[in-house]
Amino acid sequence: MTGALWRDEEVLGGGTITSGTLDIKLGPEGSAEVADFVIPGLGNDVLVPNGFAQAPLLIRNNGSTPFVFRLQTTTVNGSLPFTLTASTVADASACPAAGAPTGATALFNGNAAGAQVPTAPAARPLAPGSNEVWCFRLTTSDSPPQSVSSTVTFSFRADQA
Repeated sequence: MTGALWRDEEVLGGGTITSGTLDIKLGPEGSAEVADFVIPGLGNDVLVPNGFAQAPLLIRNNGSTPFVFRLQTTTVNGSLPFTLTASTVADASACPAAGAPTGATALFNGNAAGAQVPTAPAARPLAPGSNEVWCFRLTTSDSPPQSVSSTVTFSFRADQA
């Protein structure tokens, strides 16, 4: 029979432990916090073939600690399919309701259902008090089904950096 017992201890010098707040906000600065934020202008009741709806979304770090975030997933409820284009722009005015966004940096272009931007495990950093403006465009196909509608839901994830 063999037996063993190990023991170890170490004394560390004093240190500082700090805490912080991780708080991701979506939508206009100063707006009330809501569980389901509807992006103004991203809907359209009269989409034509190859038509689109486009709108900006302000994403900000309202906490006291840096975090990394991503668009975790999108879901499309309904039978109207969409292509999603997501890009970053300098400010909301660079993402007009009609026309191409100005100075955009492309993040994603593909099927809106199941989109993740950037693809895990990648994420985008955001320092406390800073923000990023994303321009979302939802485009229909060249022959969309008639008299149908869909709702697209965007779910974000933020983790402490």
